[in-house]
Amino acid sequence: MRQITTERLIIRPLQVTDHDKLEAILLDPAVVRYTRYRDVKTPTNFTAIFESHFLNTAYTFGIETKDEHTLIGFYEFHPEDTTGILTYALAQSAWGKGYVAEVGSAMMAYGFNVLNFERIEAHYASTNPRSGKVMQKMGMRDLGSMGTFPSPHTGEVRQVMAYELKRADWIADNKQEEAV
Repeated sequence: MRQITTERLIIRPLQVTDHDKLEAILLDPAVVRYTRYRDVKTPTNFTAIFESHFLNTAYTFGIETKDEHTLIGFYEFHPEDTTGILTYALAQSAWGKGYVAEVGSAMMAYGFNVLNFERIEAHYASTNPRSGKVMQKMGMRDLGSMGTFPSPHTGEVRQVMAYELKRADWIADNKQEEAV
């Protein structure tokens, strides 16, 4: 993947030099509370996943600020047939600044145009409604609940919500924006 820039961010492949910064982000329990990475609890666990999953892939990207060139998080697709299931996480210091929606717009284009997904889907825990709002900002459509699941760590029962964006809808929305 080439580097993609937005107004405030650089989206790029993760590099070996990102190890320590991404480790600090993913070992923060508040950051990973609702993600698939909540079981990565030690530096050894992180290093194994960093080497096997985060490097040399067309599906995982670092998010870096343009002004400070600091890695603040990641954005990734988990391919399932013609669907990309997305996951993202930001350092707490980057929360509430609109970064995920900004990255999401660029990554939707990448997912449809380069990775050739027909559909992009995202999930979030109902106890984290800010993620749902971000998905709406990215142009995704609310699919409602996927079901109720207990947290394997706390026993807290969570409703998992889903959003999607289909290629045809994304194309139609982008053509409409260009015509305005």
